[in-house]
This record gives sequence, C-alpha cells and structure tokens, in this order.
Amino acid sequence: MVNGFGAEAGKPLASSNRIGKIAYTGKTTTGRLIMQYASQNLIPVTLELGGKSPNIFFNDVMSAADDYQDKALEGFTMFALNRGEVCTCPSRSLIRADIYDEFVELAAIRTKAVRQGDPLDTETMIGAQASNDQLEKILSYIEIGKSEGAKLITGGERAELGGDLSGGFYMYMQPTIFPSRATTRCGSSRRRTSARWCR
Repeated sequence: MVNGFGAEAGKPLASSNRIGKIAYTGKTTTGRLIMQYASQNLIPVTLELGGKSPNIFFNDVMSAADDYQDKALEGFTMFALNRGEVCTCPSRSLIRADIYDEFVELAAIRTKAVRQGDPLDTETMIGAQASNDQLEKILSYIEIGKSEGAKLITGGERAELGGDLSGGFYMYMQPTIFPSRATTRCGSSRRRTSARWCR
C-alpha cells in the first residue's frame, strides 16, 4: 500500500512500468486519471468508483423481533463499516412510511452501540477517520444539513474516546443519523462520510 497525494504518489505509481496491477477505490474523476496513467504501459486496472447504495426496508422487517429484524438493523449500521469508505457503503436508507418511526428508533439504538476504538482491537467496530481533513469535511456536511433544517437523530459530533485514543492523531467521528424527508445538499451529497441519511 502506498499513501500520498495524487500528483506525488498516484500518478508516478499508476504510470510506472514496474507495476503489474492497480486497484483503486474512490472518486470517479480520480479513477479516470488512474486508468489514463495505467494505459501508457497497459497495466491492468480494477476500479471501484463512486456511488451511494441505499438499503430498502419494507414492512416485514418490523413484523417480529427476530433474527431477520436483527440482521436488518445490522445492515442499517453497516454505513459505519470502514468509516463509510466503501463504494458499496449503504449510506442511505429508504424506509416504508408506516414502519419509519419504529424502525429508526431501533436503528438509532443499534447505531449508538457501535463500538469505536483502536482498529487493532477485535471488539472495535469503527476506527478513526483517515485524516483531520476528512473529519472536518464530515463535520462541515453535518453543519450544512443542520443549517438546512435537518434534525440529527444521533451523533453529529467528533467522538472523544479518552485515554490513549484522545486528541492529536486520533480523529473519531460519532456515527450519525439524519432523517431526510426533503432534499438537502447534505442529504444528497455524494461525499463519503460516517453519516447516515434516512428517507
């Protein structure tokens, strides 16, 4: 794995004839550039680009407090997997109106139970954000949502875990749920965040 900015690391790496394969997950515009750079040496490329995949929850989810409902609620919280940095991240939920309030109440309880901490601890469910810039971007989108009238269900702030995981390098974000019955710039954003929008 090579970390760095596109011009410094990505372009030289993707265009190097010493590379046998490139896999990239991220923005569509960056993916196009990587494919262009790799084409100079006919390097095979695998791209996972863009997208915000919704989960859809129908009435049968709430018909019984059983394993099926438990898995549906687990599916709801999967937006927190890998800090939301997965192209198939289920960052939106489409929930039937007649189960909306009850389902979101249970989903908020499940989301609050997401254990944050050291990514090397097997009990940790969500680690820190990749950078302070990413954390600030997430917080800015939350502020946009609030300024446009969205009311937070849970989360929405930087998480302070204390101990060895406090301050400095550790940039934790509370898993966040916004309801979105109307279109807002926050709710329609294609940015990767650790926030969840319910429609």
